[in-house]
Amino acid sequence: MGLSKYFIVPLYAILNLFILFRSHTFIPTTPVSSNQNSVNGTSLSSENSTNHSIMDDYNIPDFVREFVERMVKNGVDDIELMDLLFCGCVVLLGLELISEITLKVARYLRKDHTIPVRGKHLDELSAEDLVFISMNKIATVPFVFMLVKFMYHEPTAHWSLSALTFKNTILPLPAIFIIYDFFYTILHWALHIQSVYGYIHKHHHRQKAPSRGNVDAVNVHPVEFFLGEYNHLLAVYIFTHVLGCQLHIFGMILFLVVGGTLTGLNHSRFDSNIMLFGKSLYDSKWHDVHHRIPQSNYGQYINFWDLIFGTFRVYSSDDRVNTMSQLDPLTGKSYEHAKRSAVKND
Repeated sequence: MGLSKYFIVPLYAILNLFILFRSHTFIPTTPVSSNQNSVNGTSLSSENSTNHSIMDDYNIPDFVREFVERMVKNGVDDIELMDLLFCGCVVLLGLELISEITLKVARYLRKDHTIPVRGKHLDELSAEDLVFISMNKIATVPFVFMLVKFMYHEPTAHWSLSALTFKNTILPLPAIFIIYDFFYTILHWALHIQSVYGYIHKHHHRQKAPSRGNVDAVNVHPVEFFLGEYNHLLAVYIFTHVLGCQLHIFGMILFLVVGGTLTGLNHSRFDSNIMLFGKSLYDSKWHDVHHRIPQSNYGQYINFWDLIFGTFRVYSSDDRVNTMSQLDPLTGKSYEHAKRSAVKND
């Protein structure tokens, strides 16, 4: 096991490059005119005039205008290398923005509603942590590309702005999250099987009290990140291709953005929840319990499947709190860490 981790980085990089540049071997290509439609049959080529009119109404930079024109003309299958790299940079920038905005907004709105630290906080990130975090962020690029390419070829997917409705953008989200969490709950449970746990998921559980948002969320073994990310693609595939339900591309983007936001809150100290008719649909304390008591609360976003499988554990505010384990708001590290550092310096 000690030696195998040194082979993870190059193998993982090769795998993601293979997916990114050879994805047409995974998803069959079909003529754009036959399947790039909304339900009313609007194709991407007919949307071109709509895109031009939108760009003409605003002062769009030339390079953005040219990029959009190339994408409309070439489609996803024949995307140019520099455009692919540009899209990758946009994805990474979006990931960082979601991470930063999530914590800043939560800090502003929930600064007086935090979850006390009860487990051991991972105060210092190791070199391995930093490598895994960087790898997983970069791996988001081929994942998003595969998801977009699937939507590009899926007959039930909508791309036209004129086809944007509540029914195909907002309404599908609860169903997709339920589908996603069904498979994620099972995957997460499997990663806790004793014979598997030490090789993959144990790395993530070195952090008993997540606080860094998406940084702690993506600090997982690359194999785990790969499985978790493509689980999103599986959920969208089942919703659209298997069940035949309609989904707009903006609905897919919302699925990713909302998911990234909730995952970041799951790995913060902010007490965040979503209520409907007095019932909790989402609560960041559920995942905090999982990091302290791993054989519980396997779901990522909801507790529905944990309740079904009997693995849900209620958060208890009566659990013991160690004062020295709490985090210094200035450093983000535990007071215990500050004490150890002071003793070491003396």
